[in-house]
Order: sequence, then structure tokens, then C-alpha cells
Amino acid sequence: MITLARIELRKLTTTPALYVSAGIVALFTVLSVAAGIMLAGQQGSSPLGSEPNVTKTLSIAALSSMVMLVLGILATAGEFRHRTIMWTVLAEPRRGRVLAAKLAVLGAVGAAMGALAFGLALAIAVPWYAAKGIHVLPVSVPALWAGATVAGACYGLLGVALGALTRNTIAAVLGGLAWVQIVEVGLLQHFVPALAKWLPTGAAVAITTPGQTHGLLPWGLATLVLTGWALALALAATRVSLRRELR
Repeated sequence: MITLARIELRKLTTTPALYVSAGIVALFTVLSVAAGIMLAGQQGSSPLGSEPNVTKTLSIAALSSMVMLVLGILATAGEFRHRTIMWTVLAEPRRGRVLAAKLAVLGAVGAAMGALAFGLALAIAVPWYAAKGIHVLPVSVPALWAGATVAGACYGLLGVALGALTRNTIAAVLGGLAWVQIVEVGLLQHFVPALAKWLPTGAAVAITTPGQTHGLLPWGLATLVLTGWALALALAATRVSLRRELR
């Protein structure tokens, strides 16, 4: 498994997708922090340095999680699209181990992406707030940081699972983003919040915006729910992959 994981990591680091993803996350993290601080108190937004303002400024996990969802899909479905999966399976016929290695690598990369993105946001926000006279942030920084890390890892797993289930890059990316942004965020969170809070996006919101989660699950329970969804879909993808023929 260690060798397989190294191979999967090597594949990931020799394609532009990882570096483009990291660049997108870094760029929009900077822009998000800047907007959160510069626009504070304007047009009805929360005052600068208030808990809602600081939470919103530092809550960049939604971006890093969506990027990891897409990256996980590309890493898996992309192999079927380009037919490189044949070479992978010839080298390791046990497809369950191959998928497990992908899950392990993308989960680790997702955790690193989420943690580093939050670290970047914090490194920009703290001195900026201090320059404006705010030296103590009224939020739990460890909880926010842990939430961003867990969310990144779980969405990396979800991306791999979706890619393995669909084997179609475009369908998986469009379907995954549509489910998150339209079904969960656009519909269920507004019309059926009692259900939405138990779904992946609702749980991710609860762990990445602690203190602003009225009507959502507690942080610890939300972490278990999001992790459970990621592992359940990964298990389903593994079982389906073992039964399907490579084409």
C-alpha cells in the first residue's frame, strides 16, 4: 500500500491539476480575507472584528473543499477518460488496493490543502486586524482550523468516490457541484433544513463556521457525520468498482 500511495502521489504531482488547484485556493483565499476586512461594516455587513465578521473572513474552507472535490474526481475519473487505468491495473490487479491508495492520497492532500489555506488566511488576517486595533479574535481559531482540515480531507475522499462511481469527469464534476450548490445549498438548506444539516454540505458548514451554526449540528457530531458520508461513499465506490469491468 505504501508503494501504491507513492505512485498515486507521483501521478498527482506530475500533472498541472494539483498546482492549478493550489493556485486557485491561494488566490481566492487572499481575495476573500481582503474582502472580509475591507468591506466590514458596509451595506449592513457585520462590524469589523465582530465574531460574524472574523468567522466569515477566515471561513475559506468552502473554497478549498470544492477544489478538492474536483481534484479527487479528476484524479480518478481522469484515469478512465485517458485510459491510463489499464496500465495501473496491469501493475496492480487488485483494484480495491488501487482505489484505497487514491483515497488515502487525496484525503491527505485535501487535509493539507484545507490546513494550509486556513493558515494563509490567518497569516494575512491577524496582522491586518492588528493594524486596525483588533488584537484578539473573538473566534475559536483551533476549531476553525480543524474544521477546514477535516472538510478538505473529506471532500477529497468524496471526489475520488464520485469519480470512481461515474468514471466520467464532466458528469461527476457537474453533478457534484450541482448537488452541493443547487440541491443542498440552494434548496434543502432553505426548505428542508432539518434534513440538510445531516447531509455533507450541512455538516461541513457546521464544522467550518463554529459559533455561526444556528440550526445545524454541534461541531463534534457534524465532524462524525461528514466523515461518515465520506467513508460510506468511498466504501460504496470500492464495492461498485470491484464488480464492474474495465472498459
